[in-house]
Amino acid sequence: MWTAPPPPPDEDRRLARLAALSVMDTAPEPLFDHLVALAAQICGTPVALLGLLDERRQWFKAAVGFGRSETPRAQTFCAHTLLADGLFEVPDARLDERFVNHPDVLADPPLRFYAGVPVRLDDGSHSGTLCVVDFRPRELTDAQREGLMRLADAAAEALMMRERVLAAADADLQPFQVLAETAPLGIFRADAAGQGIYTNPVWQRIYGLSASQALGDGWAAALVPEDRESALDHWRRCVQRHQPFEMRYRVHGAGGGSRQVWARAQPLRTPDGALAGYVGMAEDVTDRITAERELRESKALLDRTGRVAGVGGWSLDLQTRELVWGDQTCRIHDLEPGHRPTLEEAVDYYKPDARSAIEAAVQRAIAHGEPWSLELPLVTAAGREIWVLAQGQVDWQDGAPVRLVGALQDVTEHHRAAVELEHSRQRLRALYEATPALMHSVDTAGRLLSVSDRWLERLGYRREQVIGRLLDDFMTPESSRQVRELYRPAVWRDGHVDDCAVQLICADGQLRDVRVSAVAEYDARGRPLRALALVDDITEELQRRAELAQEQRMRRQTERHVQELDQLLRERSEMLDVLAHEVRQPLNNASAALQSAAASLAGRGERQAQERLTRAQAVLGQVLAGVDNTLAAASLLAGGGRIARLDTDIDTLIAVTIADLPREQRDRITVHRHTATRTALMDMSLMRLALRNLLSNALKYAPGRSVVTLHVMDFDEPAALQFEVADAGPGIPRELLPRLFTRGARGGGHESAHGLGLYIVRRVMDLHDGSAELLRTGPLGTVMRLTLPQAG
Repeated sequence: MWTAPPPPPDEDRRLARLAALSVMDTAPEPLFDHLVALAAQICGTPVALLGLLDERRQWFKAAVGFGRSETPRAQTFCAHTLLADGLFEVPDARLDERFVNHPDVLADPPLRFYAGVPVRLDDGSHSGTLCVVDFRPRELTDAQREGLMRLADAAAEALMMRERVLAAADADLQPFQVLAETAPLGIFRADAAGQGIYTNPVWQRIYGLSASQALGDGWAAALVPEDRESALDHWRRCVQRHQPFEMRYRVHGAGGGSRQVWARAQPLRTPDGALAGYVGMAEDVTDRITAERELRESKALLDRTGRVAGVGGWSLDLQTRELVWGDQTCRIHDLEPGHRPTLEEAVDYYKPDARSAIEAAVQRAIAHGEPWSLELPLVTAAGREIWVLAQGQVDWQDGAPVRLVGALQDVTEHHRAAVELEHSRQRLRALYEATPALMHSVDTAGRLLSVSDRWLERLGYRREQVIGRLLDDFMTPESSRQVRELYRPAVWRDGHVDDCAVQLICADGQLRDVRVSAVAEYDARGRPLRALALVDDITEELQRRAELAQEQRMRRQTERHVQELDQLLRERSEMLDVLAHEVRQPLNNASAALQSAAASLAGRGERQAQERLTRAQAVLGQVLAGVDNTLAAASLLAGGGRIARLDTDIDTLIAVTIADLPREQRDRITVHRHTATRTALMDMSLMRLALRNLLSNALKYAPGRSVVTLHVMDFDEPAALQFEVADAGPGIPRELLPRLFTRGARGGGHESAHGLGLYIVRRVMDLHDGSAELLRTGPLGTVMRLTLPQAG
């Protein structure tokens, strides 16, 4: 419910001063009417009010666009303005919790915008407010706020000036002493010689003198030096000639500077016509002069802002039928500023259909006091067809209409935009049913008003199955509860909801997970009409998320397994290192011992024993080669594909590889170099192993003491180093060819015990991103090629 604000802290003093103004329930006065009309024009609002608030009501001394003369104080926005130090502005009352339930906000049309300034009197009290009202949300510009505050100051000064004039008019009706002591103006008396004999407290405050200081010519001490002689001379001439005195001059101000004083005095005569003295009045008019200047500036500002905003004013005297247009109104009609049209001319600028609308609005205004605001077509004097916003109201005097006043604004662009907006809405309605999005609209009870084709297609319904039914019928019970308790109240309250998760039931019984975002539509009174919803089907997305979560769990599990496997491989590698040392070293020692023994026997001529030792040494060499291959295969399997490529001397590689072979076979190898390249990138230990295995196989298969040839070549496109090993053996059996480079491949009993030789060759070349291939094989021999890439 609407709750009125508390009264101001100085309520008793404020009401007493308001009563002293004697202005409540008085007839309209042109000055106040003009101030209110200026406020409406400056701010561009259909309503402007000068309201005075007593203990129970707000009474309007002047009004534009408002048919009532007063409202209950408990129902006025201005009660808030009384508590303000300056401008009080409400851009949109529907969005302000203080006013959302106010009767005027709930009315038709609803009050949406309010801006008011307290009318502050000289004692600091707020007798009322000057306010502007609109029926649409908006905000004032800085220039409009300044103009409104200045007009409020001018209204305060006008009320106080009116108060002073009334007090002076009553002076002849009351004893002089009572009037002087209670009057808000400075009162003084002088004798027939022009010497001061009395001043009231207000006079003393204006001049800054005590009662005794003001006696005689003492009042001249308060005058500023520049005005003293002229004021005294004028006063003395009036006394000598027994004439009335009236003059404006300056006196020293209490806070420094000067104040403007307007003094008037009338001669008092005895019954026989002789001069008995003078009685006069002094008024501090500094603020009034300032207000008049500011009013002139405000009027100039109004003219400028009217031109900038495209708003012009007009008035029509209902007695004389005299029509007055503001300069901007003339410009809107493509006429020179200052043009004075007749009433018939002004009406003829409107198109025929618009004239009847204006006449009807004027008749309602005169009969019932209703203001009007019409958007009408108009043809200017230059023949331009435009649209104008014509606003007006009736001014009343003694209960009778005396004047029509209003404003005119060129709204052609706004009208075109509104027409285009309506066309867009029509196109939107036409496209709604065929939109590729899932959309529906519901009324305030949750009944489906419309659905898109895509909505029907996704859920499997026909249009006649859903229109008019509750949306709850197509949701799971839990989703229906959330919509009733949470989402639907939120959309009517806030105007929108976003990403509400619900489950919809398809025609075949399946469930679809969706997210719904909706916006609300309201009527002119702010009541909800319908909600338009956009539905995002996230069923597949949720499935993908679940699958992704499962994949992530599996990946984490795999990563744990990989870590465990890496640990096992490290342990295996360490064990291989131990085996390489513990097994190979004794074999090397035994081979060295056999070689030494064979040499010793050869020196003593024991050839039979020497041959046995030599055969033993050959067998031991084969065992060492098998151990090397076995350890190499295990190391390659556990290495994880990581090798260290270093710049290696090619001749060194070949020499070390041949030195690994039995002594009696080394001279069977012939090396042909077809390149001048000295070095290449490789892991030397692995390439030494691969090249040794190829040479060992070739030596095994080559008959007798036949030669095995090693060719070394290089290429630029792409950069690579190649080794080719050719023998004159019987060739490789055909059944072995498909699995030649696999582990365990053996043929004819000549391969290593475990068939690791060529497997190791292929793995070494794979680690170098190279290749091992059989070029040719047959009765005339076999050629194997190793390609070692060098790019990068």
